[in-house]
Amino acid sequence: MPLSKLTLRPGVNRETTNYGNEGGFFVSDKVRFRGGNAQKIGGWQNISVTGSVFAGLAKVMWNYVTTLSQNLLGVGTNQKVYVEQGGNYNDITPLRTTVTLGSDPISTTSGSQLIDITATAHGATPGTFVDISGATAVGGITLSGAYEIVGAPDDDSFFVVAGSAAVSTVTGGGSLVVVAYDINAGPATSTDGLGWGGPPWGFGGWGSNQGVDLSQRL
Repeated sequence: MPLSKLTLRPGVNRETTNYGNEGGFFVSDKVRFRGGNAQKIGGWQNISVTGSVFAGLAKVMWNYVTTLSQNLLGVGTNQKVYVEQGGNYNDITPLRTTVTLGSDPISTTSGSQLIDITATAHGATPGTFVDISGATAVGGITLSGAYEIVGAPDDDSFFVVAGSAAVSTVTGGGSLVVVAYDINAGPATSTDGLGWGGPPWGFGGWGSNQGVDLSQRL
């Protein structure tokens, strides 16, 4: 059988059947058309990182090039904001507030890495990062640097995890403990909540549930 030229119509036609669309494209994946011819869309490759990681789950990424030809990637997670350059994630998360805590705000428990910090009306949510400075040693631990808030039982205290376990149960830290709070972290995923009286009991009319959308942090 002699060779014959096969000409296909450009574009993808899903308004007919696979057999009815003779001489045309019925289904495609990552394809674009240029000059009437099908062309695959370029793929992706992993960014090479050098041990640099980021906190939280990435929710927004924005690639841009500066006037100095710097190719940067902005990354927003549910906990922090970064700018990636050369495989390194640079933390640019805005600070919400910086305060000096009261005298001896740090409490340790012997054998535990969990540290209780007294901070009146801190307003921070779990998952938020804080930078602690000016603290003296408490229970063999000197808090210094960035820590993630792993729990906030009330408005006046929160918990962080130290790099090692305390050697004693004691309260201290001095009167010059400064805490810089990042903007508050938010949920990594969206969930739906139901108020009191959710179905089936009390469904409809009086006592009906009130839906609450707990949106993910973008």
